[in-house]
Amino acid sequence: MRTKITTLLATSLLLVLAALLAGSPASAAPGSAVSFTAQARAAGLTAAQAGALQDEVNRDLASLGGKQVAPNRIQLEGATLYLAVPGEAHPRDLTAGTGATPFYDPCAGGGADHLHMCAYSKTYYTGSELDMYSCKRYYVSTWSGPGSWDNEQSDGTVAYMYGPTGAFVYKTPPAPSWDATGNWSSVHSIVNC
Repeated sequence: MRTKITTLLATSLLLVLAALLAGSPASAAPGSAVSFTAQARAAGLTAAQAGALQDEVNRDLASLGGKQVAPNRIQLEGATLYLAVPGEAHPRDLTAGTGATPFYDPCAGGGADHLHMCAYSKTYYTGSELDMYSCKRYYVSTWSGPGSWDNEQSDGTVAYMYGPTGAFVYKTPPAPSWDATGNWSSVHSIVNC
């Protein structure tokens, strides 16, 4: 009898441990990568899409810093990075229906809202979006190739782009200004004012 109870307890303990190691949503801490992946799955993403999205978020967190606040959103000091689901043209709200507060994206709709500068990872204002609303240096080192930007900061404000060594690359025309077919290959960071 004692052997059966010991075996039953050991089996139960192993099942609980396996569930924890597998990162089951019920055991995921709020704000953890596992809970964000669960939100992405609840929003209709496949396991492969949710995994690819989290990999991209992890890469951007390592490069930019900040804090992941939603499956496809990183909050930086003075900026927000909205990530498009791999294979999609624009970021979308993956928190709807999960009880989280839906977000408003000032870069959506093909251009920046007034007093914002938006950088887009792809041309024609598509791909992931970096919304810069405070004067600072922001890194886009994970982006490469064709992209775009829209400077709708206060009238006359210019932004500066720098290469990986910190060397000056480009100065935007005064706001309002934009480039639907720019290139991020030589740009490592942006000072938006």
